[in-house]
Amino acid sequence: MLEVLRQPLEDKTVTISRVTGSITYPAAFQFVGAMNPCPCGYFGDPFKPCTCSPGTVSRYQKRLSGPLLDRIDIFVDVPHIDYEKLADNRLGEKVGKGQGTGQAGAPNST
Repeated sequence: MLEVLRQPLEDKTVTISRVTGSITYPAAFQFVGAMNPCPCGYFGDPFKPCTCSPGTVSRYQKRLSGPLLDRIDIFVDVPHIDYEKLADNRLGEKVGKGQGTGQAGAPNST
């Protein structure tokens, strides 16, 4: 599926072809993706060991082709975050408190 995005990412157009003809549409878009480091998801995790063999990790990471990777501008490794830190409500506002507001705290018009 991702390989079919290579050309639209580069050309910023998508062409739909049917028996009766074809049409080209503009397709300037921003691609955002996420991927585990291996099938089990724990390769490089400091708290839980990876259960995948080195060959499995290598095959998994090679699933994205070089030409597709060349079109991705930013790569970010996201470290492990403990659930307790993630669920800590000392920082930020609660979800219920923020509902009903739009941008910059303005009342939601929908």
